[in-house]
Amino acid sequence: MNRPPAIFDNIIALPMPLLGLFLLAYWFAIAGIVHWYMVPWITGRDGLKLGRLEAEVPAQIGLAFGLLVSFVAVPVWDQHNQAIESARAEAAAYREMAEAIDDGKAPQNIRAHLQECVAFLLENEWPKMAHLNSPRFAAPPLRDLRGAIHALPESQLQDELKDLLKQAAAARDTRLRIAASRPPPARWMIIGLLAVLTLLGVGLIHSESRRGRRVALSMVAIGISCCFIVLFAYTRPYLGQFAVIPEDLQSLASDLRVEAGPWAQNHPPVVR
Repeated sequence: MNRPPAIFDNIIALPMPLLGLFLLAYWFAIAGIVHWYMVPWITGRDGLKLGRLEAEVPAQIGLAFGLLVSFVAVPVWDQHNQAIESARAEAAAYREMAEAIDDGKAPQNIRAHLQECVAFLLENEWPKMAHLNSPRFAAPPLRDLRGAIHALPESQLQDELKDLLKQAAAARDTRLRIAASRPPPARWMIIGLLAVLTLLGVGLIHSESRRGRRVALSMVAIGISCCFIVLFAYTRPYLGQFAVIPEDLQSLASDLRVEAGPWAQNHPPVVR
């Protein structure tokens, strides 16, 4: 299996308070199993069956867990930032295209195709970004805009529009690729296994003191939950409370409708 189960999408889509409560409840349940069942089974009810366990053992496991979380968090944040930058770059390219069309006095149908393209991205493409499974997403308005630009007479305006269209298309490709990517299930399995081993190691260190074990496991469970909250909140840039929002494209679409004036009222963009 190359993709996590669909339930991961439902968990990540939860509002941040509910996501935090869910992860806290989950890891406190694991800590409870360690406290009530696993530690007594290994060390006995009095905690003396195993003997003395050096603190360095769970410390090394905890260190491995922390390092792995750090290594995973860095690319997750980088990908989220890349998603934000690609959305801004795409909107900036289309905005410059609109300005070039006005300055170059291009035919009105070019602006109409641009308005239709931006409307398609906002109303058809962007809502599907959260659950996109393939970076290939057909965009007929984008093809129509490209055809209208190529149909212009050869000029500096055409070259500028072609270049801006390439920039917008490159940013869109990056956006679609990020939306279609999923973290491999093995990543979550390894992080989860190390987290469980960390809880078990802490529980074994405090095997002789039930009260101390409860306190230690509770603290570690809270720390592990915080790590997973951070990873879950940003691992899917277009899903969840911190999902990337196309604010620049929305602003551009509004400006295009206003600037189009009466012509746009008589020739509204066709969103397919």
